[in-house]
Amino acid sequence: MQLSGFLRWFRRITALIVFAGLLYFFLFTSAHLSALWQGIIKLQVVPAILGITSGGLLTVVLVLLLTLIFGRIYCSLICPLGIWQDIVNRAGLFLRGRKKRRNRFSKAHNAPRYLILIAVVICVAFSFILPLVWLDPYALFGKMAVNLGRPLVSLIAGSEYAAWSLAAFIISAVLFTTITVIAFFRGRLYCNTICPAGTLMGLISKISMFRIQIDTAACTHCQLCGTSCKARCIDCNSAQVDHSRCVVCMNCISACRRGGIFYRFSWKKKNGKQLTDPMHQQPKQQRNSRRAFLLAAMGAGIGTGAVLLNRFTEKKRVRITSSMPPGAGTLQRLKDKCIACQACIAACPSHIIKPAMGDFGFEGFLLPSVSYENGFCGYDCQKCQEVCPSGALKLMPLEEKKRMRIGVVKLTLENCIVEKFGTDCGACDEHCPVKAVEMTPREGTNKVFPKTNPAICIGCGGCEFICPATPKAIAVIPLSEQRQADAPVLDAKIKVEIDGFGF
Repeated sequence: MQLSGFLRWFRRITALIVFAGLLYFFLFTSAHLSALWQGIIKLQVVPAILGITSGGLLTVVLVLLLTLIFGRIYCSLICPLGIWQDIVNRAGLFLRGRKKRRNRFSKAHNAPRYLILIAVVICVAFSFILPLVWLDPYALFGKMAVNLGRPLVSLIAGSEYAAWSLAAFIISAVLFTTITVIAFFRGRLYCNTICPAGTLMGLISKISMFRIQIDTAACTHCQLCGTSCKARCIDCNSAQVDHSRCVVCMNCISACRRGGIFYRFSWKKKNGKQLTDPMHQQPKQQRNSRRAFLLAAMGAGIGTGAVLLNRFTEKKRVRITSSMPPGAGTLQRLKDKCIACQACIAACPSHIIKPAMGDFGFEGFLLPSVSYENGFCGYDCQKCQEVCPSGALKLMPLEEKKRMRIGVVKLTLENCIVEKFGTDCGACDEHCPVKAVEMTPREGTNKVFPKTNPAICIGCGGCEFICPATPKAIAVIPLSEQRQADAPVLDAKIKVEIDGFGF
């Protein structure tokens, strides 16, 4: 087997392993997280850019360096949405008729791709991350897998999906259908026209050290390389490759029957006479320069307009209706770093993290929020922080996390079954890990009633989840800023003997 054939199969096998690993993580994993899955998640470049200050710098440097050397291999090996598009396009070639079982060269849609990239860069520079929530390929894959795939898997298995959201399901279904249909008929059109990460990689791959090269002397313009190119970036008539769209799949090398296509070192000095008259070349260069300037100006204008519109419409203070996962810090920090990839939702073993609807305002749509309907935040659990690729959920020492306050307890005593029915309970006391809720005797009675200490409460939701009263007698009030709670005084715990909960 030739080296190019080995590299092509290596790419395919690696891509399938990455895709299968990420798909399994988002569809099935809730507790155990292997180092492999965490490593693949941490290699996603857009979250790493947002998390440069929290450990993402190494990933950014590594991905950009690999692109500079080998071209857009990231898009073929690591990006799950790119791999999915390849799978769909491959299936499309088999399902379509014989005459349609081929790709055809298409000109690059440079205007929209560069406009989108410039606009996104401007938005990110001013901490407006919302465009990346809807454009980053990894975030889109995560949303589709968690909000669409998980409910379907649960339905097939006959179980109930705790983080189910109808709105998130519909949105994910629309995204999935749109991207899949585009990939079926047009291959990597999304990657090479809309995706800002793909455009960024394309700019670097134009000057990469190793590139696909066509030997014009051996080329017979038979079109075989072009029909096998899933990026539709090979112009067979001129024997030219658009390296900004090439994802180094190497299908063209195996398709060429004359061995006229190579993946080789390209940083060579060009010797020989200049074949084109500089006087004829100058007007074309000037037109390209003017076009590039106009595109840059329009992209900057769109990005600036989006930032100003966000600042104009943004309320001074958003009143949140759900807690944020531990490590978010503040609501503004979560909005500035989270791309709603839903990895924390997939990883949460208690199934308490859900995509936000209106919990955090418009800009916080689909960001992770906490609900205590089906469980509570584990005192020793940091799964959501461990899998967050952008650092939106800051990974902290476990002892610090144990005192991180994501909400504060509120007791409505008249709803408590001890107060209402005179029945023994104490479930909230037993489920509070820091004893912010304790059963204390009331003078003149032989009953004990719950008493709260908000200063040491961490808002884990154990009391709210277990409370048997309807409506709940005890609940967690969400906070827009997470802080360290006071240290609990566990030695002061009052021993209460309870025969039964009485419900």
